[in-house]
Amino acid sequence: MKKKLLSFLFSICCILVLPINAFAVNTETEQQQKEQKTVIAKQITISEKEFANIEKLQIFWARGQVTINKSPDKNVYITEKSYIKPKESETVSTFIKNDTLTINDNNSLPYLSIKGFVDTEQLQKLLKEYYNTEYDLEISLPEKQYKEFYFKTTNADYILENHTIDTMISETVNGTVEYKNIKANNINSNSINGNILLHSDVQSQQYYLKSVNGNIDAVFSVFPTSLFTNTVNGSITLTLPENDGFSISKSKLKTTKNLNSSFSLKDANNKKIYKNGKIVLDIVCINGSVTLKKLENI
Repeated sequence: MKKKLLSFLFSICCILVLPINAFAVNTETEQQQKEQKTVIAKQITISEKEFANIEKLQIFWARGQVTINKSPDKNVYITEKSYIKPKESETVSTFIKNDTLTINDNNSLPYLSIKGFVDTEQLQKLLKEYYNTEYDLEISLPEKQYKEFYFKTTNADYILENHTIDTMISETVNGTVEYKNIKANNINSNSINGNILLHSDVQSQQYYLKSVNGNIDAVFSVFPTSLFTNTVNGSITLTLPENDGFSISKSKLKTTKNLNSSFSLKDANNKKIYKNGKIVLDIVCINGSVTLKKLENI
């Protein structure tokens, strides 16, 4: 009788444990799938003929990563990836007007202006609502001279690489902006909580890099003749090649005690000066640190 009772109890335990184990396996599988974003939410191809007169690109996106690279041919390829299959009405959409291609995240936050949204409770609440429904966007563009790229993203990262653009403009909230192998006349990046990263193969005539709470890290293979960088609570790291001289205004550099430099700087006329001091680096940093590094041979 005792053996039968033990056998019965063992059977009951197995029945109870098996569903739990199955649930654990399913949960793990779902988590792995979520991390990999294996679901293709939508794919769009814009033909060479449709794209022939396009000179400008606009992107409005949230909750994910936007990657823009070079197309293998003359067509445009747009792929949206997600954790789960979204409704068709919530997937990426595009439209062309005159010389501009616009790409929209239809399950996105409203198009917030970064003005007036410096770490407010309203902004944080909106970001939390969208955190678990992020989508990645991959765009492959044909190689040509573009007039303007304009990105407006909320809680999304983006990587732009291998393109030539007259003007690059970005407005980001809580996202990292990264530039690789870009040639431009003007790069203008404005962020609230995100970081701004420039690789050494980026070249522009003018740089305007501003982040309220994020860090700015820029590597220059050619010395910048027109550079403005601004942070309130973030840090600025500039890697610069050897040059004939530059200067920095001490009145704008509030954090002079947190200035580290591989260049031998001297003080004169409320400035930090290297050699002839001709090129002015416009650096504004309130509470963070500023680091100037010498570029090693690459």
